[in-house]
Amino acid sequence: MKKKLLLGTTALIAAGVATSGVAQAEEAITAGISGYFRSAIAAVSQNSEDGELADNADSYSQSNDIEISVGGKTTLDNGLTVGFNAQIEGNAAGDGSEALDERYVFFNGSFGQIQLGQVESARQAMTNFAPSGNYNFGVNTPFFIHGNPGNGAGFFNVRTYSDGLGNEDNIKMVYYSPSFNGFKIGASYSPEDNFNGAYGGNTGNASGGLQNNLAMAAQFNHNFGDMGLALMGGYETYKLEVCNTNAAGAAGTTAADQNCDDNPDSVQFGATISFGEWSIGGGWLKSEQIANDSNGDGRDRQDMDLGIAWWSGMYGLGLMYGSA
Repeated sequence: MKKKLLLGTTALIAAGVATSGVAQAEEAITAGISGYFRSAIAAVSQNSEDGELADNADSYSQSNDIEISVGGKTTLDNGLTVGFNAQIEGNAAGDGSEALDERYVFFNGSFGQIQLGQVESARQAMTNFAPSGNYNFGVNTPFFIHGNPGNGAGFFNVRTYSDGLGNEDNIKMVYYSPSFNGFKIGASYSPEDNFNGAYGGNTGNASGGLQNNLAMAAQFNHNFGDMGLALMGGYETYKLEVCNTNAAGAAGTTAADQNCDDNPDSVQFGATISFGEWSIGGGWLKSEQIANDSNGDGRDRQDMDLGIAWWSGMYGLGLMYGSA
């Protein structure tokens, strides 16, 4: 019972800040637990010849994707809904111990939703993924790559959600509008590339650090009879604090090595069309990278995924293609 009262009090304090007034909760927040456990087994066929990426790769692979989510919400007497969410990932490296991932509070009302905390940007959250027969085997997933996409070359995997710039879940403010006839917009801002700017976290400019992270995105989702259409576009930008890295990640020793991009940004588009049990679509992300080659030339990265899928109830088949 004490935990319920504490959570309710926390929500009231946050709501008072957001509304510049005193609001009372009809009920204290009662926390609930949810989550998922995905497991995948894959048979892999890939080239291992000279110049190929998959040297001495295994023919079979198994992996897990685990997440536990704790959260709850309540409604204040002014109609504002407040709540929180904290996610625990079970995919940490090393001994596989749990790691706290996204955690934030949110405020819902006729204005839309406001999020405060360590959470992904508005552009990333509104990403349009290519349809697939199973998330476990998608080409655009963080945990189920199975094949060797060339980690040594710095690609790691196809990604149209994260641009690889800064901390993905740096502490930020996020806003999502209500949906108007299928249209919805989102925006987010983070003052620094950190998980906490207080209690010694605001340490000043750092080599390769980013600040003033601004993201904007818009999406359209609507059904036209038997046809469904989903569109999205997004933009994200950063300010580089101190340029002191080259393409190899080492400290720059020449003026050319110091010629970094002071304002790296990302542009993204995605679309999916569905007809009954069939869907086809994908996404594209172009992101400017901070690190330069030895001549000081900037780098860009382009990622895309394309997929077609058929789903009937709990059964699905899909074919996907991705490149980076």
